[in-house]
Formats: sequence, structure tokens, C-alpha cells
Amino acid sequence: MSRNLQRALWAESSLEHFAVLTGVDDDADAVADLIANLGHYCQMKGLDYLACVRTGIGHWHVEQVDPEFFGAMPHITITIKESTSHAD
Repeated sequence: MSRNLQRALWAESSLEHFAVLTGVDDDADAVADLIANLGHYCQMKGLDYLACVRTGIGHWHVEQVDPEFFGAMPHITITIKESTSHAD
């Protein structure tokens, strides 16, 4: 089993448990809701949520090229723009 497949299966297990707890029955919604809830968790624990997200995105990005990567991380930028519309 590849390392990235193993990582995906760990995530799947977490999402399945999250779906049971929340009743979310759509994979994309479950991922989005879990990401949002992790933000609330970070706030509760005093963690820098956006730093955690940037690091996670960096790990995911380099693991797409080399699952064994342990080198320099790419620079990740997250921009949040307030919108006057509530449309997706």
C-alpha cells in the first residue's frame, strides 16, 4: 500500500466517524464541515488555525510529488476576502 493511500485511508476513517457524529452524508460537505470545525477547535485551544492549514496544504502538495518528502516546504498563502454576497 502506498504511503498516500494509507494517509487517505486514515482521513477516510476520521471522516466516517465525523459523519456519524454530525449526520453529514455527503463526502464534500463532510470534508468542508470538518475543516471548519477544526478551525473552531484551534480557536478553543489557542492554535494558529491558518498556520496549521498552510502546513497541511504544504504537506499534501509535496506528498503528491514525493510521498517520502522531508525537504523544504513550499510557501502557501491563504487570502480571505469578505463578501457582501452569501452565494458560494
